[in-house]
Amino acid sequence: MKIFIQEILADIEWRTAELATLKTIPIKYSFSPDHKDLHIKYSIPAIYSIWEGFVKNCFTIYSNHLNTLALSRTEICYELLTHQLDSECDFNNSRIHFDKKVNLVKTLDSLFQDTIIIKPTVPTESNVNFKVLNRILERFCITRLDDEYDKGLNKLLLFRNKIAHGENSILVNMNHITEFTSLIENLMLDVIIGVEMCEKNETYKK
Repeated sequence: MKIFIQEILADIEWRTAELATLKTIPIKYSFSPDHKDLHIKYSIPAIYSIWEGFVKNCFTIYSNHLNTLALSRTEICYELLTHQLDSECDFNNSRIHFDKKVNLVKTLDSLFQDTIIIKPTVPTESNVNFKVLNRILERFCITRLDDEYDKGLNKLLLFRNKIAHGENSILVNMNHITEFTSLIENLMLDVIIGVEMCEKNETYKK
């Protein structure tokens, strides 16, 4: 097994343990009903943070691995090359002023080297929902995940955002904690399977 896969698996193991702890605390300890409900409610943002942290760390590890391969500009796939250039240049910036455009060209000129070094950053766009996750996978030439995750991941984001923004309109119970922890565990495993298949089939090349 490749070292970078072992690193990602170790990260998954740690995050799975964290999820298990969040899930068992209300059962293991004798909380008052109010304190139990409070823990359950604020476990939702914690579960999401474990998920987003995994996505960032997974693709940082994978980027560092790809950099050890010393991919040339002529062999790297266009999606991954575009990801690298976008990470450095921020293509979403409109650059109205000419001096900004000149700086962009200078940056591009410095980046078009014989060997492409991928910046270990991941555009999580503040919320790693299903669409954002698949956009990240596309950047790394990894097959998108099945639509079965769409509803569950977007539900987690809905709960997390309302709770994180101080709303009190959603009632959270242990069934939600079980649902979301299971969702994240399955997602992490499917993401690493996709990463491993990508590396094995060298889809990072043209």
